[in-house]
Amino acid sequence: MKLPPKVSIIIPVFNEPKNISKVLATLKRAVPVSYELLVVYDSDDDTTLPVLSRLKKGYRNLHVVQNSIAKGPSGALRTGFKYAKAPLILVTMADLCDDLTQIKELLTIVPQKADIASPSRYSKGGQQQLKSPFKVFIPKAAGFLLRLLTGMPTSDSTNSYKLYSTKMLKALKLQSTESFSVTLEIVAKAHILGYRIAEIPTVWRDRQHGKTNFNLQRSLLPYLRWFLLAMLRNRIFHAPKSVIKKFSL
Repeated sequence: MKLPPKVSIIIPVFNEPKNISKVLATLKRAVPVSYELLVVYDSDDDTTLPVLSRLKKGYRNLHVVQNSIAKGPSGALRTGFKYAKAPLILVTMADLCDDLTQIKELLTIVPQKADIASPSRYSKGGQQQLKSPFKVFIPKAAGFLLRLLTGMPTSDSTNSYKLYSTKMLKALKLQSTESFSVTLEIVAKAHILGYRIAEIPTVWRDRQHGKTNFNLQRSLLPYLRWFLLAMLRNRIFHAPKSVIKKFSL
């Protein structure tokens, strides 16, 4: 008898033929509960698709879904959220950067202790092993400032590797279409609406194969919108509930 999934795992892909099989195999070992895999791609010429076609026989819980919202990771994640059937949603990347051995611990946090479990590269014990210091500094500074100014209980709000309560995600009216900005949108809206956020340290390693399509400079403006939104609930004042709901739901 097939068990209903307890967690929906969403993986956005863009030409990851050398990584995807290793990611799926690692998840198979790391996830201690029933789960579904939602791999979301942009276009039919994605080189990940032939590999996924071969892998489908070994993963009956694998669903390959085309991005129907906006090209890029934010649209892919929002598409995955739309199709997710489980009460929990885990987002991870296809580049082998995330520490998937932490999934068991994340599942003890949501929903018992928090609505979002946020592995942090910048909390005590966390690391980000990247060659480019610029790509480390910007998200680290953004996380530090958000925590300092708003009291947001995570220092790594832009890290896409997170476990969410599906009920919480469905309650948010998500709008992001560029880069990975939907991650910050979720955390900013969850923070100002009073949802629980908890973090644990994580070690983030640079990709083993392929080339990232992430452009930091092009992503700054979309991120800024949600950075400013998070300021509606800061250490000095909280905006009225009517204002918060207008911008968040």
